[in-house]
Amino acid sequence: MKFNFHVSPNIKGKQSTQHIMRDLTIGLMIIFACACAYYATAYGMEYLLQAVLLLVCSLVTTLVCEVIFAKATKQPIKPFLAHSFGWVTAIILTLMCPITITPYALIIATVFAIVVGRLLFGGFGQNIFNPAGVGRAVIFAAFTGATTDLVTSATPTALIAGDYHWLPATPEVLESFLEQFGGFGSVAMGTYAGAMGETFTIAILLVGLVLALRHVIDWRVPVVYLGGIAVMTAVIALMAGLESYNGIPAFLWYPALHLVTGGVVFGAVFMLTDPVTNPTSAAGRVLFALGAAILTVLFRMKANLPEGCLYSILLMNMFTPMIESALDGNQLKIRKKVYISFACFCLCALGVSFFAAQTIEPVTTLKTSSSATAYVVPETTEGEAAL
Repeated sequence: MKFNFHVSPNIKGKQSTQHIMRDLTIGLMIIFACACAYYATAYGMEYLLQAVLLLVCSLVTTLVCEVIFAKATKQPIKPFLAHSFGWVTAIILTLMCPITITPYALIIATVFAIVVGRLLFGGFGQNIFNPAGVGRAVIFAAFTGATTDLVTSATPTALIAGDYHWLPATPEVLESFLEQFGGFGSVAMGTYAGAMGETFTIAILLVGLVLALRHVIDWRVPVVYLGGIAVMTAVIALMAGLESYNGIPAFLWYPALHLVTGGVVFGAVFMLTDPVTNPTSAAGRVLFALGAAILTVLFRMKANLPEGCLYSILLMNMFTPMIESALDGNQLKIRKKVYISFACFCLCALGVSFFAAQTIEPVTTLKTSSSATAYVVPETTEGEAAL
């Protein structure tokens, strides 16, 4: 039997797991507070109560699942709960869901996230897939119709993927898309209905910056992931011949559109940085993040998945053991292998960009959006804003 080991000296990090999870929880709750503030001011207290109810349902379900597991495995309940950090998964999963989801659907998704995504692998630190990602995938697959009658509308990702093929080619076409959500600024600020925590791009970036400075997350992962998406989409914009928008070249506004639309920033900060499901070495994390960026752009442009971020993370989780094995050993001695691997990933990224630009027809004329006309907006009271 072959044993892999790392010789001394080993450097012990200053941050403990408890401190990391505490800071991460605070960051997630800041985003949740943004969601509560938006829905309460834009639609009323009913929406605020719905958001709180969803979070409570997920947290209680997590607690019940972990208590049952601790009893079944004959572990002390309090120490197990204190070191399981299941509430982090519950918060992330809730923030990934739209406010229209029914509590029972979120409860079932939480059971899958905690039990299937984590506990069946042995608990915290031993899971292969991101647990919150597993729960969200269950919702995508089985509970897309499990919604309340609060508010439903086409999300930016669904609209731009369905009606604009992710390639609005002229300023008029782009404006027709943006005006439905208040413009670029509103999309970046998150002032539209969507996944509760994924829309607040600017707030997420600020929280991510603080977490990176406090060494809670590895800054390389979100930088490489978002940078990879930006470079690939800039190449697509140049290859597809997209026009400038208000004097801004297409290779600038088009990557920005990808970054502020959907949950790529949320995924970059709170999911890809999961230390359990991504490689341990810095080089491995760079390859991991770049691979996720390639898959995200590929899924968005060519697959029947308007978002792409979630499944790119889950698929790259599967490749984590292979990346770990390939880059195991003295990091100085395998530097050449790292450079070659990174170059191969970059070539793959360029290939995906060329393929997408050559096979997708840019949208150059305005048309009536079937998604946009499918809005179901509640009657607004004084002080509420219609979606």
